[in-house]
Parts: sequence; structure tokens; C-alpha cells
Amino acid sequence: MREGRPSRTAEDVCAWRALERLLPAPERIVDDPFAAAFLGPRRAPVVAACAALPERVRRAAVRTHDRALQGVVGAVLARHRLIDERVVARPDLAQVVLLGAGYDARGVRLEPALRGRRLFEVDHPATAARRAELAPAAFGDAPRAPATSVTVDFARERAADRLLAAGLDPTAPTLWVWEGVSMYLDEPAVAATFDLVATRSPPGSLLVFDLFGPESAPWRRLLVREVPSAWLGLWHGEAFRWGPTIDAASGLLRAHGLEPIEALDLVEAARRLRGPGFGRFPLAPRMALLAAEVRR
Repeated sequence: MREGRPSRTAEDVCAWRALERLLPAPERIVDDPFAAAFLGPRRAPVVAACAALPERVRRAAVRTHDRALQGVVGAVLARHRLIDERVVARPDLAQVVLLGAGYDARGVRLEPALRGRRLFEVDHPATAARRAELAPAAFGDAPRAPATSVTVDFARERAADRLLAAGLDPTAPTLWVWEGVSMYLDEPAVAATFDLVATRSPPGSLLVFDLFGPESAPWRRLLVREVPSAWLGLWHGEAFRWGPTIDAASGLLRAHGLEPIEALDLVEAARRLRGPGFGRFPLAPRMALLAAEVRR
């Protein structure tokens, strides 16, 4: 991520949520009515143009977009949906920390499930500033869970210091959501985040995060990881860095005081949620959602 510039990949996935809302409600993997309000001058016109199409053409355009990206869009939307479900299902976790909040609207979309819980929205300073600027108009009068904004550069700063200064209670059961971040960091930065979760929350706390796994075949590694990574690095300054197997990630979790309890294939999750129309993608990446408990 380039210094002083909001995350472009965060806006990309926000645009995908906005496009998803153009589908009929029963076909949506996730429903985010606020996403379009966070789009800038490059992405907003594309979504608006798609919205103006006749319904049949609009549905085909949204599906073609996912086919062109070999299922990545559906997998990312499934990631949002599955994390939402865990936020709702664990009211016993009194604190919710969104590490890399981006332009997500969970504080509004999931407001009933967050009542009485402490919410922290953590992100890079430039992304957090843009979000804060746009949020009042985006959310309007919609009920919103009280949230504490915390700015941190995960690659250069200690998130623990910032969170504790903002009021994080290290004795309170906590749900840590680390979404769309790990693949852009090196392993020491990932390990530091695992340490943060393990040392700043009590046993029984939960970390949910996604990873972009490796490819064994050289041709797949080139097309699925190296080419997209080069493009993201060139245009967004956000190239892929960490990409372990689930077994390797699980070993790293255990080394830092966390016990893996679940690993879900996000492409398969999207296929289940979308139904027969999702299709098959020969170049679908290895994307997974992992959950791990603090056990000390």
C-alpha cells in the first residue's frame, strides 16, 4: 500500500459489494446497501452504468464480471457473508475488533447484533480518513453501533499500542476479524498480529481471517498468483506477500498461542451460497477462511 493513499483494493471489494446489490435479493451472497456511497470517480460510474441496464442484462453483466475474475468476486463476497454470520452467532464475545475495516458497514448492517458490545474499527490512516469523511452521508440516519476508530499501519506499527490506548479491554472475550489483509503482509507482520490476538484477549476469544494460499503447478502459480500480484503491486501498490498452505498457517497460529478450529474453502462456499449459476473456474484461486481460538 502506497504511503498516504487509501487502499485501492478496499475500494475494489466495496465496488463488488455494490455490484452484488444489483442482483435480485434472493441471489445475493451479501447485501450491503451502503457500499456504493464509498466509491470514487473511477468505480462509481461503472456501478451506476450497470444499475441502469435492463435487469436481465444487468444480471448477466454481474455474473460475467465474476467469471472474468475466475470466481474471486464470489469468494470475497462469501468471506463477508461468513464473517457476518460469526459476528451474529457469537454475542458472548463482548468486544469486536475489525482489523482492516476498509469500507465495510458492519456497524450499521449488523447493528442489532452489536448492541451492547464494544466495536473497534482499525485501519490504515489514509483509508480510515476517507471512510470517516464519507460515512455520514453514506449511513444517514441508519442506526449505527458505537465504534472506536483506530488507525495503524500493520506493516510498520504496533496495533496493540494503538488499541490499548483506544480503550481495548484485554480481559474481555473478543472477536477479532482480520479480513483482506494477511496476503499483503510478510510473515513477521502476520505473526505479530497473531501475537496481538493471543496476548491481548483472554482464552476463548476468536480470530477469523482469510488467506490466499499457494499454487503447486508452475503455470497456475504464474497465472493465479504472480500475474495478479504484479498487477496489484503496479497499480495499487498492494502486491501479494504471504501465501501459506492451511497446514502451514495452522502451525504458525499454534506457535503463537492460537488453536485453529475451522478452515473453509471460500470458492466452494461461494458456489454453495450462489447456487448452480456460480459455475466452475479453472483458474479459481485457493482462498480460505480460518478461525482460531485463544488457548493459553
